[in-house]
Amino acid sequence: MTNHSPYFTVHIITIYLSYIAFFAASVAAALYLIQDNFLKNKQTGIIFNRLPGLFFLDKLNYGAIGSGFPILTLSIISGFIWAKHIRGACWSYDHREIYSIALWLIYVLILHVRLSAKMRGRKVAQLSLLAFCIIIFSLFSSCR
Repeated sequence: MTNHSPYFTVHIITIYLSYIAFFAASVAAALYLIQDNFLKNKQTGIIFNRLPGLFFLDKLNYGAIGSGFPILTLSIISGFIWAKHIRGACWSYDHREIYSIALWLIYVLILHVRLSAKMRGRKVAQLSLLAFCIIIFSLFSSCR
């Protein structure tokens, strides 16, 4: 099979879709942290008044991660199937594979702590930004 197999096509489309969802989550997380900082420091002004509320930003972050996670899962599965057909093995310890699994595990953690109601708000926003930093790092590390 070549790079133009259906598995490759599904893999590429789903990876982009999941990254778009995770970008939206990271924007919501960053805005959450900014708004939270304004509230903690009792600062109000033009920026504070224009930002959405914390509850909305937390829900947006969670919703975007909840949308992106199954798409990322499909991307990883299709990538493993494609790799099996191309290389004869699903796993080769390639840095992209390792980053993908690490990213998947971080999003599992975020969804788990969010669903179990053990963590919300600031910590979930920070984990969301950490996960997106891993996406950026993996993209730059693959540009060799």
